[in-house]
Amino acid sequence: PLELGVCTDGLLKMHKSLEEQVHDNFRNLILCNHGERLGIYDFGANLSELAHELGSEGVDGEAIKRIKTAVSKYAPFIAPKTFESFSDNRDNQHVAKVGIRVIYDIPVLGVTDKALEVIIYVTG
Repeated sequence: PLELGVCTDGLLKMHKSLEEQVHDNFRNLILCNHGERLGIYDFGANLSELAHELGSEGVDGEAIKRIKTAVSKYAPFIAPKTFESFSDNRDNQHVAKVGIRVIYDIPVLGVTDKALEVIIYVTG
Protein backbone atom coordinates (compact mmCIF):
# COMPACT_ATOMS: atom_id res chain seq x y z
CA PRO A 1 0.00 0.00 0.00
CA LEU A 2 1.04 3.56 -0.57
CA GLU A 3 2.42 5.58 2.33
CA LEU A 4 3.22 9.26 2.44
CA GLY A 5 6.93 9.95 2.38
CA VAL A 6 8.92 11.60 5.14
CA CYS A 7 12.06 13.75 4.93
CA THR A 8 13.94 12.86 1.74
CA ASP A 9 11.44 10.29 0.41
CA GLY A 10 9.45 12.82 -1.54
CA LEU A 11 5.69 12.53 -1.88
CA LEU A 12 5.56 8.74 -1.31
CA LYS A 13 7.63 6.44 0.90
CA MET A 14 10.42 4.77 -1.06
CA HIS A 15 12.45 1.63 -0.43
CA LYS A 16 16.12 2.31 0.21
CA SER A 17 17.43 -1.24 -0.13
CA LEU A 18 16.97 -4.18 -2.46
CA GLU A 19 16.10 -6.39 0.54
CA GLU A 20 13.16 -4.13 1.46
CA GLN A 21 11.93 -4.13 -2.14
CA VAL A 22 12.09 -7.93 -2.40
CA HIS A 23 10.22 -8.24 0.92
CA ASP A 24 7.47 -5.91 -0.30
CA ASN A 25 7.20 -7.70 -3.64
CA PHE A 26 6.99 -11.07 -1.85
CA ARG A 27 4.15 -9.74 0.33
CA ASN A 28 2.29 -8.59 -2.80
CA LEU A 29 2.82 -11.97 -4.46
CA ILE A 30 1.38 -13.86 -1.49
CA LEU A 31 -1.61 -11.55 -1.03
CA CYS A 32 -2.53 -11.35 -4.72
CA ASN A 33 -5.12 -13.74 -6.15
CA HIS A 34 -5.45 -14.97 -9.71
CA GLY A 35 -7.18 -12.45 -11.93
CA GLU A 36 -6.34 -9.42 -9.78
CA ARG A 37 -3.22 -8.36 -11.69
CA LEU A 38 -4.10 -6.82 -15.03
CA GLY A 39 -2.41 -8.64 -17.90
CA ILE A 40 -0.91 -11.40 -15.73
CA TYR A 41 -3.88 -13.61 -14.82
CA ASP A 42 -1.97 -16.24 -12.81
CA PHE A 43 0.07 -13.77 -10.72
CA GLY A 44 -0.17 -14.42 -6.99
CA ALA A 45 -0.51 -17.34 -4.61
CA ASN A 46 -4.33 -17.37 -4.83
CA LEU A 47 -4.80 -18.05 -1.11
CA SER A 48 -8.11 -16.30 -0.42
CA GLU A 49 -10.15 -19.33 -1.48
CA LEU A 50 -8.27 -21.42 1.10
CA ALA A 51 -8.65 -18.91 3.94
CA HIS A 52 -11.67 -20.57 5.60
CA GLU A 53 -9.78 -23.82 6.07
CA LEU A 54 -6.20 -22.67 6.72
CA GLY A 55 -4.82 -24.44 9.77
CA SER A 56 -5.79 -27.93 8.67
CA GLU A 57 -2.97 -30.12 7.41
CA GLY A 58 -4.28 -30.71 3.90
CA VAL A 59 -5.13 -27.06 3.24
CA ASP A 60 -1.82 -25.84 4.66
CA GLY A 61 -0.09 -28.24 2.26
CA GLU A 62 -2.03 -26.75 -0.65
CA ALA A 63 -1.15 -23.21 0.50
CA ILE A 64 2.53 -24.14 0.63
CA LYS A 65 2.28 -25.61 -2.86
CA ARG A 66 0.63 -22.45 -4.22
CA ILE A 67 3.23 -20.19 -2.60
CA LYS A 68 6.09 -22.29 -3.99
CA THR A 69 4.53 -22.29 -7.47
CA ALA A 70 4.09 -18.49 -7.46
CA VAL A 71 7.62 -17.95 -6.12
CA SER A 72 9.22 -20.29 -8.66
CA LYS A 73 7.51 -18.44 -11.52
CA TYR A 74 7.63 -14.80 -10.39
CA ALA A 75 10.37 -14.59 -7.73
CA PRO A 76 12.82 -17.49 -8.18
CA PHE A 77 15.48 -15.61 -6.21
CA ILE A 78 13.42 -16.20 -3.00
CA ALA A 79 13.87 -19.50 -1.15
CA PRO A 80 10.91 -20.18 1.20
CA LYS A 81 11.93 -22.27 4.22
CA THR A 82 9.03 -22.59 6.66
CA PHE A 83 5.31 -21.92 6.58
CA GLU A 84 2.90 -21.46 9.46
CA SER A 85 -0.76 -20.47 9.53
CA PHE A 86 -2.39 -18.94 12.59
CA SER A 87 -5.61 -17.27 13.70
CA ASP A 88 -5.49 -13.59 14.49
CA ASN A 89 -7.82 -13.10 17.44
CA ARG A 90 -7.01 -9.45 18.05
CA ASP A 91 -9.76 -7.00 17.32
CA ASN A 92 -11.84 -9.43 15.25
CA GLN A 93 -15.35 -8.94 16.58
CA HIS A 94 -16.86 -8.58 13.10
CA VAL A 95 -14.15 -9.97 10.81
CA ALA A 96 -12.41 -13.33 10.95
CA LYS A 97 -8.70 -13.11 10.17
CA VAL A 98 -6.16 -15.79 9.34
CA GLY A 99 -2.45 -15.14 9.29
CA ILE A 100 0.38 -16.72 7.34
CA ARG A 101 4.00 -16.54 8.41
CA VAL A 102 6.73 -17.51 5.94
CA ILE A 103 10.43 -17.64 6.77
CA TYR A 104 12.58 -17.28 3.66
CA ASP A 105 16.08 -16.63 2.37
CA ILE A 106 17.31 -14.46 -0.48
CA PRO A 107 20.57 -16.26 -1.36
CA VAL A 108 21.74 -13.77 -4.00
CA LEU A 109 21.62 -10.97 -1.41
CA GLY A 110 23.01 -13.06 1.46
CA VAL A 111 19.77 -12.62 3.42
CA THR A 112 18.76 -15.51 5.69
CA ASP A 113 15.79 -16.20 7.93
CA LYS A 114 13.73 -13.20 6.88
CA ALA A 115 10.13 -13.39 8.14
CA LEU A 116 7.01 -12.29 6.30
CA GLU A 117 3.65 -12.22 8.05
CA VAL A 118 0.41 -11.42 6.25
CA ILE A 119 -3.24 -11.34 7.36
CA ILE A 120 -6.04 -12.65 5.15
CA TYR A 121 -9.55 -11.44 5.99
CA VAL A 122 -11.85 -14.45 5.83
CA THR A 123 -15.36 -13.08 6.32
CA GLY A 124 -17.03 -9.89 7.35
